[in-house]
Amino acid sequence: MNKLKKIGLTALGTTLVASSAFAGEISVSGDAGYTWSSESVGGASATPATGTATNDGIGYNHDISLSGSGELDNGWSVSTSMILVEDSSLSSSHVKLTMGGLGSLLVGNGQGGIGSNFDNAIPTAYEEAHDGEKDSAAIDNIGADHGNGGIDYTSPAIDLMGASVTLMAGYVPEASATAVGEGGVSTASALWASGQSFGATIAYGGFTVGGYTSEKKADAGTANGTDGDATDHTAYVKYTAGPVSIGYQEGYIEKSIKGAATAKATAKTVAAANGHFDIEAMGIAFNVNENFSISWQEVEETYDAQASNASGQVIADVVKESTSIQFAYTMGSMSIKGYQTDTDNPGWDSDAKSNEVTELAVNFAF
Repeated sequence: MNKLKKIGLTALGTTLVASSAFAGEISVSGDAGYTWSSESVGGASATPATGTATNDGIGYNHDISLSGSGELDNGWSVSTSMILVEDSSLSSSHVKLTMGGLGSLLVGNGQGGIGSNFDNAIPTAYEEAHDGEKDSAAIDNIGADHGNGGIDYTSPAIDLMGASVTLMAGYVPEASATAVGEGGVSTASALWASGQSFGATIAYGGFTVGGYTSEKKADAGTANGTDGDATDHTAYVKYTAGPVSIGYQEGYIEKSIKGAATAKATAKTVAAANGHFDIEAMGIAFNVNENFSISWQEVEETYDAQASNASGQVIADVVKESTSIQFAYTMGSMSIKGYQTDTDNPGWDSDAKSNEVTELAVNFAF
């Protein structure tokens, strides 16, 4: 009799466990290919013709994407993905909960936060223009410290008088941008505490308008590190008519870093420079046919030290300008793409040599 009771309880327990499971699937996809790249470095930006070629090379690329998804009993769904790149390292990963008409929550690593939807929204045939630069670009740093160890919310598309509106919000307890492991949290930043970000896009007809703002709180535990909170802002507008798409974007980054004023003829980075960066970008992309597209993009970024030198003279602004011409041709799962990007005053250094990068890539998707 006792044996029969044990068998019955075991069967009941198995049934309860099975009923809480949900159907799901795992899939693998990726791409692989070859690249050729050449860099030309000029003289002072006023005399780029004196340049010499450097850093030519042949390389390869591959991304392996693993993704899984499943549906809960209430109609919500859970999805996850991870991307492995050339050196077998993890490029990005996330877990996303989609709550039907309530929107979605995403926690991830290497995702770029909601700022990744706004860091360069100008249409292009291949890469964003700053991907061809050899230094850091201000436009690529929009929301850069909000991409790891936080939570991002995205609303469903909201119909508002014929327009489609999407709202986004993000929060990171530690705005350090450090990668997180399984069950882990971001490492504490030496300068920043928590961060929050907000974004919105509105699509109507051929127009898309987007705006983003973020703020990082200065860490009260640090002394003489910052002059206050750090902020990023950007807005863009795009218009598409048939095969043509044009876009314009402006942005502003204020890191509030303390320290001596950065000289005009000194290389700078967005993460460490005091002062602020003003961003202006524009571009146009044209689909020649269903297989071939071309684009042109220009990004102008102005560094303002907001300070004077030891002699009391106001440090002049430095303008870094990048121009990129790109193309892409697709034949089924195979694509041939390329760009040539020219940059004046790289690193916002008025004495830096001009830089030109050319890349050709042959890629295969599977």
